[in-house]
Amino acid sequence: MARLWATLGSFVIVVGVLVGINVATDNSPVLGLDLQGGVSVILQATDPASADDLLVIRDLIRDELESLGIAEPDVRLEGENIVVDLPGVKDQTQALRAVDVAGIVELRPVLQCVPGAVGPDGLDGLSDGQAALATNDGTQTCIVGPSAGSGEVFARGSAAPQLTPDTGSWYVTVDLRDDGRQVWNSIAAACYAAGSDCPSRQLAIVLDDVVQSAPVVNQPSFTTGVEITGSFTEDEVRDLARVLNRGAFPVGVEAQRVETVSASAGDDSLRAALWAGGIGVIAVLTFLIAYYRMIAAVVVAGLVIWGGLVYSLAAFVSQATNYALSLAGVTGIIVAIGVTVDSYVVLFERLKDEVRSGRTPRNAAPRSFAATWRTIVAADLVSVMAAAILFWLSVGSVKGFALYLGLTTLCDLVVCWFFTRPASILMASRRAHASGRILGLGGSQ
Repeated sequence: MARLWATLGSFVIVVGVLVGINVATDNSPVLGLDLQGGVSVILQATDPASADDLLVIRDLIRDELESLGIAEPDVRLEGENIVVDLPGVKDQTQALRAVDVAGIVELRPVLQCVPGAVGPDGLDGLSDGQAALATNDGTQTCIVGPSAGSGEVFARGSAAPQLTPDTGSWYVTVDLRDDGRQVWNSIAAACYAAGSDCPSRQLAIVLDDVVQSAPVVNQPSFTTGVEITGSFTEDEVRDLARVLNRGAFPVGVEAQRVETVSASAGDDSLRAALWAGGIGVIAVLTFLIAYYRMIAAVVVAGLVIWGGLVYSLAAFVSQATNYALSLAGVTGIIVAIGVTVDSYVVLFERLKDEVRSGRTPRNAAPRSFAATWRTIVAADLVSVMAAAILFWLSVGSVKGFALYLGLTTLCDLVVCWFFTRPASILMASRRAHASGRILGLGGSQ
């Protein structure tokens, strides 16, 4: 019995400390767009785009927004439009800047670079296809030749910043697509030869008519990937990597409409969800107390402990990842309450059967838990696996539902072992509960 008391007390203290730390540090779950408000942006392709093109753009925008740390951006297709929901973003200008990740990266040979900002009118001899483009830091103007290729030669999402430990220098690596290697090598060979088309041996990486970088080509051909080196800072290589990943956009997109979602509407949604969940919990607890009598106190206390653990976990997940607590996530938590209550019902029904067969609650409780534990684990793991599959295959709000359904179901297993098991056994072992009244069975059976 001492071990059961130690397990029960330690677990309650741990959950209490977690909740206390979150409350003291004001570390609450980050709410999604439908609960805290934010901005919704509707994007449209600037050129004819196929359904596959739109899917590519959707995935690239979502990856870019998540890399910027925006919590659970919801990027979805609605007809020929791409809808981007940004929770917590109140400023429309900030929202437009966040979704401005599309663009066609061009690869253009550099004829020469001159200091300062020089407009095309100040340069003589520009032929068709040539252009005077500013650099991203504003200190040079580069005269570039016609576009020789696009960023689609790079594998989507493969660009990444790298650090050389010995020297502390930063560089960018990016993989070549199988169908883009020939195009890239053709451009690289021309620049490496330093001919009239590329006398500087530099290749400009251009986005939105701005030269993002103009590295020197040091070899005529490449096999699987490219390294871009230079005097880069960490922020510069991260920006360049994002630019290269943007270059995989098959077509350009632009914002057609920007809508601000009121935080008050989110408060109404959250309040309605909490009312629905609260009414459901009260109805279930009322039934359990009427049916199971005294031992239903374990259910009430267990749900309080479970709620504290779920709150702490939701706060940690939403702060540490890009998955905010949306209305769909709240729905997942409410559904998980049913899963948690089922665990108690399975245990108590087995306990009642044991008492009906002639055993005392004291002897029946350990046997009942041992017999039902595998059933509870199997049922909960089915829910967790279903949630994991749904999380893997879905996007947007459905992913949030699956995430919180799975996490809260795992919480049920933890609470069941560390709280329900010792609490039910200890309660049934009390001498005052030697009869079946603890389970609402009347006298001894």
